[in-house]
Amino acid sequence: MPPIKTRSSALAGFALVSALALAGCSSTTNPPDTSMPPPVDCGAQALSGKTGQSVIGSTAQDVRVGGESIVVPGSIRVITPSMAVTQDFRADRLNLEVDASGNLVRAYCA
Repeated sequence: MPPIKTRSSALAGFALVSALALAGCSSTTNPPDTSMPPPVDCGAQALSGKTGQSVIGSTAQDVRVGGESIVVPGSIRVITPSMAVTQDFRADRLNLEVDASGNLVRAYCA
């Protein structure tokens, strides 16, 4: 005698067929690359030992720190006390923050 199909076994069979059909539609994707590019050195690291030395000039063409010319891949901005500056971020811009006497307080990229 053939087995009697019940409603639950029919539903189980339908579920199995549906699962197999949907498994064929799935795809595996690689997660997006969230790694950051290496930081750009605007030239600030080379000036880490020059804190306290005089800064003369105001453009990339004429700035000297401690009497030495500065060669950087981007632009240079000399920031004096109470000087208004823009807050835009440019990784290739070297900022030279000086005190009232014109001595280097901090060199950083921004």
